Amino acid sequence: MSDRAGGSRQPAPGSVAQPTIGSIAVADLSAALGAVAWLALTVAGELTAIERALALAPLVLVPLALRTAATGAFEGAASRLTTATIWLQPVGALLFAVSLLVPSPSPLAAGLATPWLAVTGLLGLAALARTRVRGDLTLPETAIDAGFAYVSVGAVALLLAHLDLTFWFDRVIIRLTAVHFHYAGFVLPVAAGLTGRHLGDRSRGFRTVAGVILVGPALIAVGIAFSPLVEVVAVSLFTVAVAAFGVVVLRRVALTCPRPQGVLLGIAAVALPISMALALGYGVSTFTGRSLGLTISTMVALHGSLNAFGFGLCATLGWRLSVQ
Repeated sequence: MSDRAGGSRQPAPGSVAQPTIGSIAVADLSAALGAVAWLALTVAGELTAIERALALAPLVLVPLALRTAATGAFEGAASRLTTATIWLQPVGALLFAVSLLVPSPSPLAAGLATPWLAVTGLLGLAALARTRVRGDLTLPETAIDAGFAYVSVGAVALLLAHLDLTFWFDRVIIRLTAVHFHYAGFVLPVAAGLTGRHLGDRSRGFRTVAGVILVGPALIAVGIAFSPLVEVVAVSLFTVAVAAFGVVVLRRVALTCPRPQGVLLGIAAVALPISMALALGYGVSTFTGRSLGLTISTMVALHGSLNAFGFGLCATLGWRLSVQ
């Protein structure tokens, strides 16, 4: 993909283009500028702990993941939707971040968050188009497509919070749902898919782990909404799956990669099971009524930080290093 026309590299026949500005991929440029914006907001003290994790995903993690994962022999609708998502992502992400700065709930905050819902909706349609082109649900591409589809749930959750449509939940739970589907729903399945690509692994064990990773975020969300028992069971299964996934990444990926990439993926592989163990403890305390010291504020500080920085940022940066 060396020639350029109209600001985009010309892909090989049947492959998805990575749009560029000059010689720089749009997704890379978006991630770099998003990181600058996120750092500026953080240093200025404009974001709460939840909002820092929320803003990091669209500004930095999503474009990094798109740069790494949005490849393959796809044309037609799949290619057009993916390319449109990459071009529109920086605008949607920036407005998403601005929506966290204005008074909320309010129509203005909801209006600013709506373009991100449109961007993630396009990404979900791209995932559906990719699945239709392949004609099957085999790993690892299905894992990546699941992440592409899940992220729109996070966009919907933030929009609901901005509209004060919290149903029977506390507003902070709705915001944490938005975080959940940007990390456990988006980053983790995409990371699992990229791991499968790297290993060419179609073993039953890896398929089982990846399968739990795919359905886990939805089951956990159902449990939080309707049943503490379902939440505990879902988080338990999910914790075992991500621990097994972490072992695979440590033993078969991190140790065989160039050192910078291996270090980043190793940190992500360790941070994720620890984070999920905290989530399991919180679920058990909710179900049994016995306090384990894991309050919402503690979970935001520990579980949220491990997910956002230890896992999300390190995983997306690590896999980005695998792409030239």
